[in-house]
Amino acid sequence: MSKELPYFKAYPSQWLGGDIMYLSKEDKGSFIDACFHYWNKDCQMTYTKMARRISQESLDVLIDEGMIQKKDNQIIIKFLDLQHQERKEQYIKRVEAAKKSKKKTLFSDPTHKNTNSLNKFLSTINNGNT
Repeated sequence: MSKELPYFKAYPSQWLGGDIMYLSKEDKGSFIDACFHYWNKDCQMTYTKMARRISQESLDVLIDEGMIQKKDNQIIIKFLDLQHQERKEQYIKRVEAAKKSKKKTLFSDPTHKNTNSLNKFLSTINNGNT
């Protein structure tokens, strides 16, 4: 789904004024890396895989600070989970609306409805030129 949902929302005010501002630059960088890895994997990531990507030490700091949660061996980043669900629902609605629109256009377009008369017309033109 990451191809259909290639980006997530981030708010500068939350980054600059939230709890993350109290972390080291390394842990801040690890957090944003974790967010990108998590989003890219459709919000499905294990603790083990995330620890390989951003370092276990930084991951544990982010978990201790409550920015990332761990349930069993799964990583949870709540704000991304919420966005992913919302955007996935929007994407599905848009795809379905596009399908309906295309179907409606095909059946309402007179050239598609009456192709026999179009073919007859074209054949008379072609026969008249020979």
